[in-house]
Amino acid sequence: MRLSFVSSLSVAVISLVAFLPFHNVDACSRIFWNSNGTAMLVARNMDLQDYPYIYVMPAGIHRKGEVCPNPAEWTSKYGSVVMGFWGSVHLCDEGINTRGLAFHYLFLGGSEYEARDSRPGVDGAIYGQYLLDNAANVTEALDLMNQTQLVLEPWDPKWHLLPCHIALEDAAGDSAVVEFTGGQMQVYHGSAYTVLTNEPPLNEQLDNLKRYRKFGGSLPWPGNVESEDRFVRASAFLLTLNSQPFSSLHPDLVSRLFSAIRAVSPPFGSIASDGESWPTVWTSLFDLTNKAIYFTDTVAKNNFWLDMGKLNFSPGAPVLYLKAYKTDLFGEVSRLLRPQ
Repeated sequence: MRLSFVSSLSVAVISLVAFLPFHNVDACSRIFWNSNGTAMLVARNMDLQDYPYIYVMPAGIHRKGEVCPNPAEWTSKYGSVVMGFWGSVHLCDEGINTRGLAFHYLFLGGSEYEARDSRPGVDGAIYGQYLLDNAANVTEALDLMNQTQLVLEPWDPKWHLLPCHIALEDAAGDSAVVEFTGGQMQVYHGSAYTVLTNEPPLNEQLDNLKRYRKFGGSLPWPGNVESEDRFVRASAFLLTLNSQPFSSLHPDLVSRLFSAIRAVSPPFGSIASDGESWPTVWTSLFDLTNKAIYFTDTVAKNNFWLDMGKLNFSPGAPVLYLKAYKTDLFGEVSRLLRPQ
């Protein structure tokens, strides 16, 4: 099967619109719970004020990197389920493939990307899709990132496109955070890198964490909506998840991780120190072990999940989609997916 992509110019223009400074999605958080002994679960909050779509991508799709010159070219080895936005199948913000590899973009202001070199290039809008198409685990994804290049081609110098870091996780519990600072790719690889928010870069977040209780310092856990505060709280709540819950409700693992990621969700009306307001608009949770996606849209007040075992990822199968912002979504929704 061949999926016809829009032209390189169209993809770049869409990327430009999606990542302008007034959509700097500056209140995203990610928690990877890889220490519960049962399932590898990752949850993230998103503050992008748009309508989310879920796309089911089969294997066997031929794609190009949508950059010029020297675009990468590939045929997807693995099927995937991805989150898109702006109503475009070509914008992959996060996703999980059939091998249990997951990918996420989170905003990181001040990112400085590599100068274009001789490696095959992939446009940032579909770079996550490229990794999900071709890598079975975090190590393979990082190898691909060294062999190819995430390329951003600003059409106007005043726009700073796609200032993001990348989070990766897999079904074996491995994790990585990739950032672009000073024109170089910085990689933090290992199962200990389980929390990510926005600014500053990860090394500074980890240094700041040491000032707080449970992490070597004496400060109480902060309660603001700033990225640094959310990083501390997310790290602290992750510590509590493995403790025996003092509840007669006996929450399952998915419910427990949802309780932690919601605790770092900026509410509507909350204002950060820079005067910006970026409330959580939706929350996703991927079960990398059992291949399931859980999702809730804050405004739509829905709460549903998708069993990947019920989907057809075979080459030649159609691309399917679901408007994840619909108000009537609940339970397992694979039956509601429609051809793109």
